[in-house]
Parts: sequence; structure tokens; C-alpha cells
Amino acid sequence: MTTPAPSWQTPVEPTGPAPGVSFAGHGARLGAYVIDAIIVGTVVSALLLVVGLPLAGDFFRIAIDDPDRFNDASTWAELGGSFILFIIGSAVIGILAMLNFPFFWARGGATPGMMAAGIRVVNDRDGSQIGWGPALLRLVGMWVSGAVFYLGFVWILVESRRRGWHDLIAGTCVISTR
Repeated sequence: MTTPAPSWQTPVEPTGPAPGVSFAGHGARLGAYVIDAIIVGTVVSALLLVVGLPLAGDFFRIAIDDPDRFNDASTWAELGGSFILFIIGSAVIGILAMLNFPFFWARGGATPGMMAAGIRVVNDRDGSQIGWGPALLRLVGMWVSGAVFYLGFVWILVESRRRGWHDLIAGTCVISTR
């Protein structure tokens, strides 16, 4: 006598967050990202302008005084100090811009754009605030989401809990606060 093979049953995925909480809408998520991109882009542009002014000033001073000096290697050596400061300043600005998202996610769960849209990032398991580890992992996940033809972001449209690849990687979800 043979025993029948047990039937395979797919585990039931939770259908939503805790009662009274809803997942953030697609439009709210996109709007928040656009607002954040405008804010970060404006601040980065202004800081790069400030950091680049000494290099531009030196460059134009030499160009106006004696344009033929650009053929001389000593001129480029003279510009080298300003250029190195510009590169270092640009790198610092880039790192700060990159850490903008994880800073706000770990600090209160929402960037300025997310606050304006009434959404925030929480731990997918229990709805608690995320820390620096998941926030940094979510940032890496955003790069992965965008690297493959933005499919990781498009995934938000098809996944039942509206999680992108970055949310799945970091174990987070985005909820509405309104």
C-alpha cells in the first residue's frame, strides 16, 4: 500500500500591512522621488558652483591676462592646486548627496519629498523604523533597481505590496502616513 504524495501548497503571502495602514500609492512614490531629485540637484549644483569658482577664477584670470600661457606646462601646474581642490570638493559633495537618502530613511523614515507626499519607509516585517544598515542596503538596491533597465522600479507596479527590488533587497516597504 502506497501513501499518496502530499500536495504542494503555496504559502499565503500577507495581503497588507497592519490594520489602518496602507501601502504608498505609485503616484505618491514617484512624486516624492521627483521632489527629492529637485532638492538634491539644486543643492549639489549650488555647491559645485561654489567649489568650482576658485578653479574658474584662476582659469579666466590666466586666459584674460595672457592666453598664450596655456601652452606652458607651468600654467597647468599653477591650475593644478585649484583643480585638485575641485576634485576633492566634488567627491565630498557626491558622497554627501549619495548619503542623503539613507540619512533621512534611518533618521525618521522619510526624505523631504516623502514627507511632502505623506509616505515613509518602514521595516517590512514589523513596520518599525529602519536603521542605517537597511537604509544603506536600500540605497544599493536602488542602484540595482535602476541598473537593469529600471525594472526594479517598474516592479513596484506589479508586486502586490508595491515593493521595488530595493525594498525587497532591504526588507522594507513604503506606507502612507495620511
